Amino acid sequence: MRNHKPIQIFEHKQLLIGEHGFSQQHWEAMGWYNEKHGGNFFTLTPKGVRFKQYVGVIQIGNLTIEVLPKIGQSVEKGDKSKWQKILIDMLRECNWMQIYSHEKASLHFKPNSILEAYLELFLIECEKIFRQGLEKKYRAVKSNYTSLKGKLLFAKQIQNNLVHKERFYTRYQVYDRENIFNQILFKALKLVPIISQSPYLKDKVYSLLIAFPDLEDITINHETFAKLIFDRKTTRYKEAIEIAAMLLLNYRPDISSGQNFVLAILFDMNDLWEEYIFRQVYKNKPQNWMIRAQNSKSFWKLSGSYSYKTVRPDIIIHNQTNDIKVVLDTKWKIPDKNIPDDNDLKQMFVYNEYWGGKHAILVYPNATYTEPPEYYDGAFARREKYPDIHSCGVMKISVLDKSNVFLDNTIGIRINKFLKNEVLK
Repeated sequence: MRNHKPIQIFEHKQLLIGEHGFSQQHWEAMGWYNEKHGGNFFTLTPKGVRFKQYVGVIQIGNLTIEVLPKIGQSVEKGDKSKWQKILIDMLRECNWMQIYSHEKASLHFKPNSILEAYLELFLIECEKIFRQGLEKKYRAVKSNYTSLKGKLLFAKQIQNNLVHKERFYTRYQVYDRENIFNQILFKALKLVPIISQSPYLKDKVYSLLIAFPDLEDITINHETFAKLIFDRKTTRYKEAIEIAAMLLLNYRPDISSGQNFVLAILFDMNDLWEEYIFRQVYKNKPQNWMIRAQNSKSFWKLSGSYSYKTVRPDIIIHNQTNDIKVVLDTKWKIPDKNIPDDNDLKQMFVYNEYWGGKHAILVYPNATYTEPPEYYDGAFARREKYPDIHSCGVMKISVLDKSNVFLDNTIGIRINKFLKNEVLK
């Protein structure tokens, strides 16, 4: 029997065998998947699994697990459904998930899980492409026919038709729908009924599959998508292809048992927090500010070698009017007593030195909303001797708005207002 309601658990928490339908077989399938991925996403314990900082969805056979972001230690009863929506909204804001966007068709049903939301968006995009007409392209075909068509391949003709003089081994062009774009969509569509638990989504995908031409079942890997070139005619495939890549590259059938396949769509919460802060700050920046993300510089080089170590802060903000710079580095955690880790402080010192920053700020999430962000000034010890040396402060800002229910879409405005009034002046 299928479990339609996903297990929802917060990052860094443990799920034990026997809880919420999580069985020994599911645990074994996750262990097999974990081994294939170097133990990056979670850690197996003797009686269960402990999740790391990766959030998203894991499908194991008929079981769906959603790993949700969490701030602080307190958990309210309604927090899980709230944080599911917060996660989806953060992914949308970062363009990692175009769900719920005004430019898209609205969802026809309320998804039970993040995976179902992705699947419906994929089907909506495929339906739109199909209505517009699947792309046709020219391709070369080799065939052994009884009539001469195209270019005769002499070496193959001698090899295959020395006896059969009535045949011609030729190469010619055909114009049809057998191309890489349609093949990728077709392969992903065939995967949907395997991983989906929704009758609604299954009905939609079966309708598409019936209408779809029977295309070649190609082998998919990362290079398949890296080599794709979108042109004026195929740019409409882009969003559907992106979701197809996410599904096909993260799906692993359990060859040993053939039952508990694993599909994991997971995001590092540190990366998501960094991307969200950058986009919100950039979207609301004054005209005289230059903002750059992930700008790297060479830091160390072994003599006689061409290899460099680099340093790369999350966000550099430059007020070009007065030539003052500030470095922002995001951390998805709450520091104990507002004291950063040693390594974080050392990083910030180096960033200021290399980018000529007057200030560096570590940006942490906050469990409670405050109109201006909480800010704690801090300075490196030798500032007492050299007053002009740069400093490093701690900023804590809420992910949620005043209602404590929805994602705060004024976060960039609040950060920029603080920086303008207190730092970049």
